[in-house]
Amino acid sequence: MSLTGPLAPMGSCARRGLELWADEARAARRAVELVVRDDRSAARTAREQVEDLLRRVDLLAGPYSSGLTRAVAPIAEAHGVVLWNHGGAADDIHAQRLRAPVGILTPASRYFEPALRWIPDGPVLVLCRRASGFSAAVTAGAEAAARRQGRPVRIATYSAADALRRFVARLAAEPPALLLAAGRFEDDVALAGILSHGARPPTVLVAAGVRQFGEALGVAANGFVGPSQWQAGADVVPDLGPSAAHFVRRFTACFGVAPDYPAAQAYAAGVVMSRCVELAGTLEQERLRAAAATLDCTTLFGRFRIDPVTGLQTGHEMLLVEWMEGRPRVVPV
Repeated sequence: MSLTGPLAPMGSCARRGLELWADEARAARRAVELVVRDDRSAARTAREQVEDLLRRVDLLAGPYSSGLTRAVAPIAEAHGVVLWNHGGAADDIHAQRLRAPVGILTPASRYFEPALRWIPDGPVLVLCRRASGFSAAVTAGAEAAARRQGRPVRIATYSAADALRRFVARLAAEPPALLLAAGRFEDDVALAGILSHGARPPTVLVAAGVRQFGEALGVAANGFVGPSQWQAGADVVPDLGPSAAHFVRRFTACFGVAPDYPAAQAYAAGVVMSRCVELAGTLEQERLRAAAATLDCTTLFGRFRIDPVTGLQTGHEMLLVEWMEGRPRVVPV
Protein backbone atom coordinates (compact mmCIF):
# COMPACT_ATOMS: atom_id res chain seq x y z
CA MET A 1 0.00 0.00 0.00
CA SER A 2 1.28 3.50 -0.80
CA LEU A 3 2.05 5.16 2.54
CA THR A 4 4.63 7.55 1.09
CA GLY A 5 5.04 9.16 -2.33
CA PRO A 6 2.37 10.76 -4.54
CA LEU A 7 -0.22 8.02 -3.94
CA ALA A 8 0.12 8.20 -0.15
CA PRO A 9 -3.15 10.10 0.55
CA MET A 10 -5.23 7.42 -1.19
CA GLY A 11 -3.05 4.51 -0.08
CA SER A 12 -3.20 5.61 3.55
CA CYS A 13 -6.97 5.95 3.30
CA ALA A 14 -7.23 2.40 1.91
CA ARG A 15 -5.00 1.14 4.71
CA ARG A 16 -7.39 2.58 7.28
CA GLY A 17 -10.27 0.78 5.59
CA LEU A 18 -8.43 -2.53 5.93
CA GLU A 19 -7.48 -1.72 9.53
CA LEU A 20 -11.12 -1.14 10.44
CA TRP A 21 -12.15 -4.40 8.75
CA ALA A 22 -9.42 -6.30 10.62
CA ASP A 23 -10.41 -4.71 13.96
CA GLU A 24 -14.04 -5.69 13.46
CA ALA A 25 -13.08 -9.20 12.35
CA ARG A 26 -11.05 -9.66 15.53
CA ALA A 27 -13.97 -8.33 17.59
CA ALA A 28 -16.06 -11.08 15.98
CA ARG A 29 -13.44 -13.60 17.19
CA ARG A 30 -11.85 -14.20 13.82
CA ALA A 31 -8.09 -14.73 13.81
CA VAL A 32 -6.95 -11.81 11.65
CA GLU A 33 -3.53 -10.14 11.65
CA LEU A 34 -3.07 -7.29 9.18
CA VAL A 35 0.41 -6.90 7.65
CA VAL A 36 0.96 -3.75 5.57
CA ARG A 37 4.04 -2.80 3.54
CA ASP A 38 4.77 0.62 2.03
CA ASP A 39 5.25 0.40 -1.74
CA ARG A 40 6.35 4.08 -1.82
CA SER A 41 4.05 4.67 -4.81
CA ALA A 42 6.55 2.81 -7.00
CA ALA A 43 5.98 -0.30 -9.12
CA ARG A 44 9.41 -1.79 -8.41
CA THR A 45 8.95 -1.46 -4.65
CA ALA A 46 5.42 -2.85 -4.89
CA ARG A 47 6.73 -5.96 -6.66
CA GLU A 48 9.45 -6.43 -4.03
CA GLN A 49 7.00 -6.02 -1.15
CA VAL A 50 4.50 -8.47 -2.65
CA GLU A 51 7.23 -11.08 -3.10
CA ASP A 52 8.02 -10.67 0.61
CA LEU A 53 4.38 -10.68 1.71
CA LEU A 54 3.62 -13.88 -0.18
CA ARG A 55 5.98 -15.70 2.16
CA ARG A 56 4.03 -14.45 5.18
CA VAL A 57 0.31 -14.06 4.45
CA ASP A 58 -2.74 -16.17 3.62
CA LEU A 59 -4.77 -13.42 1.90
CA LEU A 60 -3.33 -10.73 -0.38
CA ALA A 61 -5.08 -7.37 -0.78
CA GLY A 62 -3.71 -5.34 -3.66
CA PRO A 63 -2.27 -1.81 -3.69
CA TYR A 64 -4.02 1.43 -4.57
CA SER A 65 -3.87 2.47 -8.27
CA SER A 66 -4.16 0.59 -11.53
CA GLY A 67 -0.46 0.93 -12.31
CA LEU A 68 0.70 -0.72 -9.10
CA THR A 69 -1.99 -3.40 -9.27
CA ARG A 70 -0.96 -4.18 -12.84
CA ALA A 71 2.65 -4.50 -11.67
CA VAL A 72 1.96 -7.02 -8.91
CA ALA A 73 -0.79 -9.13 -10.50
CA PRO A 74 1.61 -11.42 -12.43
CA ILE A 75 3.52 -12.11 -9.21
CA ALA A 76 0.36 -13.20 -7.41
CA GLU A 77 -0.48 -15.34 -10.44
CA ALA A 78 2.94 -17.00 -10.42
CA HIS A 79 2.47 -17.93 -6.75
CA GLY A 80 -1.09 -19.14 -7.31
CA VAL A 81 -2.47 -16.58 -4.85
CA VAL A 82 -5.70 -14.60 -5.26
CA LEU A 83 -5.13 -10.83 -5.52
CA TRP A 84 -8.12 -9.06 -3.97
CA ASN A 85 -8.11 -5.99 -6.20
CA HIS A 86 -9.74 -3.05 -4.42
CA GLY A 87 -7.55 -0.32 -5.92
CA GLY A 88 -7.08 -0.82 -9.67
CA ALA A 89 -9.97 -0.12 -12.07
CA ALA A 90 -8.12 -0.49 -15.40
CA ASP A 91 -9.71 -3.23 -17.50
CA ASP A 92 -6.40 -4.65 -18.70
CA ILE A 93 -5.53 -5.86 -15.19
CA HIS A 94 -8.12 -8.56 -15.85
CA ALA A 95 -7.31 -9.03 -19.53
CA GLN A 96 -3.90 -10.67 -19.16
CA ARG A 97 -5.24 -14.24 -18.91
CA LEU A 98 -4.59 -14.11 -15.18
CA ARG A 99 -6.88 -15.77 -12.65
CA ALA A 100 -5.32 -14.12 -9.62
CA PRO A 101 -7.05 -10.70 -9.64
CA VAL A 102 -10.57 -10.53 -8.18
CA GLY A 103 -11.99 -7.08 -8.87
CA ILE A 104 -14.04 -5.03 -6.42
CA LEU A 105 -14.37 -1.92 -8.60
CA THR A 106 -16.44 -1.11 -11.66
CA PRO A 107 -13.87 -1.26 -14.49
CA ALA A 108 -12.68 1.94 -16.16
CA SER A 109 -14.45 1.17 -19.44
CA ARG A 110 -17.82 1.56 -17.68
CA TYR A 111 -17.09 4.83 -15.83
CA PHE A 112 -19.22 7.00 -18.12
CA GLU A 113 -22.21 4.67 -18.53
CA PRO A 114 -24.38 6.61 -16.03
CA ALA A 115 -23.44 9.91 -17.68
CA LEU A 116 -24.73 8.64 -21.02
CA ARG A 117 -28.02 7.69 -19.34
CA TRP A 118 -28.19 11.13 -17.69
CA ILE A 119 -28.03 12.97 -21.04
CA PRO A 120 -29.40 10.24 -23.34
CA ASP A 121 -29.52 12.12 -26.65
CA GLY A 122 -27.32 14.26 -28.86
CA PRO A 123 -23.65 14.31 -29.85
CA VAL A 124 -20.97 13.36 -27.35
CA LEU A 125 -17.45 14.76 -27.14
CA VAL A 126 -14.89 12.81 -25.13
CA LEU A 127 -11.67 14.56 -24.11
CA CYS A 128 -8.84 12.27 -23.07
CA ARG A 129 -5.19 12.44 -22.12
CA ARG A 130 -2.90 10.91 -24.74
CA ALA A 131 -0.63 8.03 -23.62
CA SER A 132 -2.59 7.31 -20.44
CA GLY A 133 -3.75 3.72 -20.06
CA PHE A 134 -6.56 4.55 -17.62
CA SER A 135 -7.77 7.49 -19.73
CA ALA A 136 -7.73 5.30 -22.84
CA ALA A 137 -9.84 2.62 -21.16
CA VAL A 138 -12.40 5.15 -19.92
CA THR A 139 -12.53 6.79 -23.35
CA ALA A 140 -12.88 3.54 -25.30
CA GLY A 141 -15.71 2.42 -23.04
CA ALA A 142 -17.54 5.74 -23.41
CA GLU A 143 -17.16 5.67 -27.19
CA ALA A 144 -18.52 2.13 -27.42
CA ALA A 145 -21.48 2.90 -25.14
CA ALA A 146 -22.36 6.08 -27.07
CA ARG A 147 -22.26 4.22 -30.37
CA ARG A 148 -24.55 1.54 -28.95
CA GLN A 149 -27.01 4.35 -28.27
CA GLY A 150 -26.68 5.44 -31.89
CA ARG A 151 -25.16 8.78 -30.91
CA PRO A 152 -22.49 10.68 -32.83
CA VAL A 153 -19.29 10.68 -30.78
CA ARG A 154 -16.01 12.50 -31.25
CA ILE A 155 -12.71 11.90 -29.44
CA ALA A 156 -10.32 14.77 -28.76
CA THR A 157 -6.89 14.04 -27.29
CA TYR A 158 -4.29 16.27 -25.69
CA SER A 159 -0.78 15.70 -24.39
CA ALA A 160 -0.24 18.71 -22.12
CA ALA A 161 -2.49 20.66 -19.78
CA ASP A 162 -1.74 23.98 -21.54
CA ALA A 163 -3.62 22.63 -24.60
CA LEU A 164 -6.89 22.73 -22.65
CA ARG A 165 -7.43 26.47 -23.18
CA ARG A 166 -7.18 26.00 -26.94
CA PHE A 167 -9.66 23.14 -26.71
CA VAL A 168 -12.16 25.26 -24.76
CA ALA A 169 -11.80 28.12 -27.25
CA ARG A 170 -12.82 25.75 -30.06
CA LEU A 171 -15.61 24.19 -28.02
CA ALA A 172 -17.92 27.21 -28.34
CA ALA A 173 -18.07 26.85 -32.13
CA GLU A 174 -19.58 23.36 -31.99
CA PRO A 175 -20.83 22.56 -28.48
CA PRO A 176 -21.80 18.92 -27.85
CA ALA A 177 -24.86 17.77 -25.94
CA LEU A 178 -22.48 16.17 -23.44
CA LEU A 179 -18.79 16.69 -22.69
CA LEU A 180 -16.91 13.84 -21.02
CA ALA A 181 -13.34 14.31 -19.79
CA ALA A 182 -10.99 11.55 -18.68
CA GLY A 183 -7.68 13.17 -17.86
CA ARG A 184 -5.36 13.18 -14.91
CA PHE A 185 -6.82 14.70 -11.76
CA GLU A 186 -4.90 17.93 -12.23
CA ASP A 187 -5.96 18.13 -15.89
CA ASP A 188 -9.64 17.75 -15.05
CA VAL A 189 -9.34 20.40 -12.34
CA ALA A 190 -7.64 22.78 -14.79
CA LEU A 191 -10.34 22.14 -17.40
CA ALA A 192 -13.09 22.77 -14.85
CA GLY A 193 -11.42 26.02 -13.82
CA ILE A 194 -11.42 27.25 -17.41
CA LEU A 195 -14.98 26.11 -18.12
CA SER A 196 -16.32 27.69 -14.92
CA HIS A 197 -15.86 31.19 -16.37
CA GLY A 198 -18.47 30.90 -19.12
CA ALA A 199 -21.29 28.92 -20.67
CA ARG A 200 -20.56 25.23 -21.03
CA PRO A 201 -22.33 22.04 -22.07
CA PRO A 202 -23.23 19.47 -19.41
CA THR A 203 -19.77 18.34 -18.34
CA VAL A 204 -18.76 15.09 -16.65
CA LEU A 205 -15.18 14.82 -15.35
CA VAL A 206 -13.61 11.71 -13.86
CA ALA A 207 -12.00 13.91 -11.19
CA ALA A 208 -15.38 15.34 -10.13
CA GLY A 209 -16.28 12.00 -8.56
CA VAL A 210 -13.86 12.48 -5.66
CA ARG A 211 -13.86 14.81 -2.65
CA GLN A 212 -10.53 16.42 -3.58
CA PHE A 213 -12.20 17.99 -6.64
CA GLY A 214 -14.27 20.24 -4.40
CA GLU A 215 -11.28 21.00 -2.20
CA ALA A 216 -9.27 22.10 -5.25
CA LEU A 217 -11.96 24.30 -6.85
CA GLY A 218 -14.13 25.58 -4.01
CA VAL A 219 -17.38 27.13 -5.26
CA ALA A 220 -16.20 26.74 -8.87
CA ALA A 221 -16.85 22.99 -8.50
CA ASN A 222 -20.61 23.57 -8.35
CA GLY A 223 -22.47 22.28 -11.38
CA PHE A 224 -19.80 19.83 -12.49
CA VAL A 225 -20.68 16.15 -12.57
CA GLY A 226 -18.52 13.08 -12.03
CA PRO A 227 -18.69 9.28 -11.94
CA SER A 228 -18.21 7.81 -8.48
CA GLN A 229 -17.47 4.30 -7.28
CA TRP A 230 -19.03 5.00 -3.86
CA GLN A 231 -20.92 7.63 -1.89
CA ALA A 232 -21.88 7.23 1.75
CA GLY A 233 -25.40 8.53 1.07
CA ALA A 234 -26.17 6.21 -1.84
CA ASP A 235 -29.24 4.00 -1.61
CA VAL A 236 -27.49 0.66 -1.02
CA VAL A 237 -28.96 -2.08 1.19
CA PRO A 238 -26.23 -4.63 2.03
CA ASP A 239 -26.94 -8.32 2.45
CA LEU A 240 -23.33 -8.91 3.53
CA GLY A 241 -21.55 -6.85 6.16
CA PRO A 242 -22.58 -3.57 7.79
CA SER A 243 -24.37 -0.59 6.28
CA ALA A 244 -22.56 2.45 4.93
CA ALA A 245 -23.86 4.45 7.90
CA HIS A 246 -22.28 1.98 10.34
CA PHE A 247 -19.02 2.04 8.38
CA VAL A 248 -18.90 5.85 8.35
CA ARG A 249 -19.63 6.08 12.10
CA ARG A 250 -17.00 3.50 13.03
CA PHE A 251 -14.39 4.91 10.66
CA THR A 252 -14.91 8.47 11.90
CA ALA A 253 -14.78 7.33 15.53
CA CYS A 254 -11.53 5.41 14.94
CA PHE A 255 -9.64 7.91 12.78
CA GLY A 256 -11.23 11.30 13.43
CA VAL A 257 -12.11 11.93 9.77
CA ALA A 258 -14.88 10.74 7.47
CA PRO A 259 -13.91 7.95 5.06
CA ASP A 260 -13.24 8.60 1.39
CA TYR A 261 -13.83 6.04 -1.34
CA PRO A 262 -10.46 4.17 -1.09
CA ALA A 263 -11.34 3.24 2.49
CA ALA A 264 -14.77 1.95 1.47
CA GLN A 265 -13.28 -0.07 -1.39
CA ALA A 266 -10.67 -1.67 0.84
CA TYR A 267 -13.14 -2.37 3.63
CA ALA A 268 -15.53 -3.99 1.14
CA ALA A 269 -12.66 -6.15 -0.13
CA GLY A 270 -12.15 -7.35 3.44
CA VAL A 271 -15.84 -8.20 3.78
CA VAL A 272 -15.75 -10.15 0.50
CA MET A 273 -12.52 -11.95 1.49
CA SER A 274 -14.08 -13.02 4.79
CA ARG A 275 -17.17 -14.37 3.07
CA CYS A 276 -15.11 -16.32 0.54
CA VAL A 277 -13.10 -17.91 3.36
CA GLU A 278 -16.38 -18.95 5.00
CA LEU A 279 -17.73 -20.38 1.75
CA ALA A 280 -14.51 -22.22 0.91
CA GLY A 281 -13.97 -23.48 4.44
CA THR A 282 -10.23 -23.19 3.84
CA LEU A 283 -7.47 -20.75 2.92
CA GLU A 284 -6.52 -22.86 -0.11
CA GLN A 285 -6.30 -20.35 -2.93
CA GLU A 286 -8.06 -22.25 -5.73
CA ARG A 287 -11.06 -22.82 -3.51
CA LEU A 288 -11.09 -19.16 -2.48
CA ARG A 289 -11.03 -18.16 -6.15
CA ALA A 290 -13.88 -20.58 -6.88
CA ALA A 291 -15.89 -19.10 -4.00
CA ALA A 292 -15.36 -15.59 -5.37
CA ALA A 293 -16.47 -16.74 -8.83
CA THR A 294 -19.86 -17.87 -7.48
CA LEU A 295 -20.46 -15.10 -4.93
CA ASP A 296 -23.23 -12.62 -5.75
CA CYS A 297 -23.88 -10.21 -2.88
CA THR A 298 -24.24 -6.57 -1.89
CA THR A 299 -21.90 -4.86 0.57
CA LEU A 300 -21.88 -1.23 1.71
CA PHE A 301 -19.89 -0.57 -1.48
CA GLY A 302 -22.58 -1.99 -3.76
CA ARG A 303 -23.06 -5.23 -5.63
CA PHE A 304 -20.24 -7.77 -5.93
CA ARG A 305 -20.26 -10.22 -8.83
CA ILE A 306 -17.31 -11.09 -11.05
CA ASP A 307 -16.74 -12.71 -14.40
CA PRO A 308 -15.79 -16.22 -13.23
CA VAL A 309 -12.94 -16.49 -15.74
CA THR A 310 -11.27 -13.07 -15.71
CA GLY A 311 -12.21 -11.84 -12.23
CA LEU A 312 -13.46 -8.56 -13.76
CA GLN A 313 -16.17 -6.91 -11.68
CA THR A 314 -19.53 -7.09 -13.49
CA GLY A 315 -22.08 -6.44 -10.73
CA HIS A 316 -21.02 -3.11 -9.26
CA GLU A 317 -22.57 0.01 -10.82
CA MET A 318 -21.04 3.47 -10.99
CA LEU A 319 -22.87 6.39 -9.41
CA LEU A 320 -23.16 9.88 -10.84
CA VAL A 321 -22.66 12.89 -8.56
CA GLU A 322 -23.19 16.61 -9.12
CA TRP A 323 -21.43 19.25 -7.04
CA MET A 324 -23.99 21.48 -5.32
CA GLU A 325 -23.30 23.94 -2.49
CA GLY A 326 -19.81 22.54 -2.08
CA ARG A 327 -20.86 18.89 -1.78
CA PRO A 328 -21.30 15.98 -4.21
CA ARG A 329 -24.93 14.86 -4.48
CA VAL A 330 -25.98 11.59 -6.08
CA VAL A 331 -27.81 12.15 -9.38
CA PRO A 332 -30.60 9.63 -10.12
CA VAL A 333 -30.09 8.05 -13.55
